[in-house]
Amino acid sequence: MNVMETALSGMRAAQQGVQVAPHNVANVATPDAQRLQLQRSAAGQGGVDTTVVAADQDPTAPLGDLLAAKAEVVAFAANAAVIRRQDQMLGSLLDREA
Repeated sequence: MNVMETALSGMRAAQQGVQVAPHNVANVATPDAQRLQLQRSAAGQGGVDTTVVAADQDPTAPLGDLLAAKAEVVAFAANAAVIRRQDQMLGSLLDREA
């Protein structure tokens, strides 16, 4: 797996995390709503695999969910920066070789 694919898998994982956290916050007052959690694992060739699983109910979790959503936004931006840098480096290499 190359740098671009690894960063893209990180962006996909962050996007899922951004979706899970608000789901939990929006449903905190809903009695039968299932709380969700994003589990990450290392992919075989690099990068990250994710799975959304049911989590235990926790009345104090909304603050943690909001902080997790913010962390996911930062992770998404960091992976996007890696992709931009990879693109710049490839462009510089092609300019140099031309």
